[in-house]
Amino acid sequence: LRGFTKVIRGYEVLDAQIISNAFQKAVETAYKAVMKPKEGTILTVARGAAERAAELAAEVDDLDVLFSEVISEAERVLATTPDLLPVLKEAGVVDSGVQGLVEVLKGAYDAFLGKEVDYTFEQQGSAPVKPSAQTEAEIKFGYCTEFIIMLNQEFDAKTESGFKAFLESIGDSIVCVADDDIVKIHVHTNHPGQAIERALELGSLSRLKIDNMREEHQERVIMDAERMAKEQAGGMSSAAASSSPSGSSPRPP
Repeated sequence: LRGFTKVIRGYEVLDAQIISNAFQKAVETAYKAVMKPKEGTILTVARGAAERAAELAAEVDDLDVLFSEVISEAERVLATTPDLLPVLKEAGVVDSGVQGLVEVLKGAYDAFLGKEVDYTFEQQGSAPVKPSAQTEAEIKFGYCTEFIIMLNQEFDAKTESGFKAFLESIGDSIVCVADDDIVKIHVHTNHPGQAIERALELGSLSRLKIDNMREEHQERVIMDAERMAKEQAGGMSSAAASSSPSGSSPRPP
């Protein structure tokens, strides 16, 4: 979104070419922010949408057609993502961030069309519980650590490269996005304090958040087990009730 808006912010009117350029800038910004880009993630769908927008920009002027085709391509790429990440295929799901991007694009298209959105939500039946795609033992780095650095010095290419290298030495899933005088950081690590101390050398911190992923995983496992137990108990009760005629008396021996 940051990359996309950097392109469009200077225009009063948007056409297909400008929007295509914005999509491309969005992809470039996203890939640059991630230390080790993985296909099958939000990056893959963003790139697919950008490539489709670039193809159409030279052919169509109608933004309705452009947006519709871009979303169709995003949905097509979304369907292929489990084949790109084994953990998704094993669990039989798509990445939530990928699905989220597609929904954001659909919402933007609805706004473009002037649709009135109905926010009414009706609870559907319980979805089947899928096996966890990651066991607690497989969580190598236990703390999801996020914060924003309010810079008090220049964050040039050399400084950025050194800071990313340090984060990589203590964790993974690294995102480092610099924008003017702030830097957004995300890292999975076993030593969040080290990431924080190093960041404090660059400036003050804001919106600090540390989540224990092993603890969250255990809580999800317990909740899933309790839900399954309730569903099974409810199913057994229904089966027992249906097998006995209503109001019938026990037969004598």
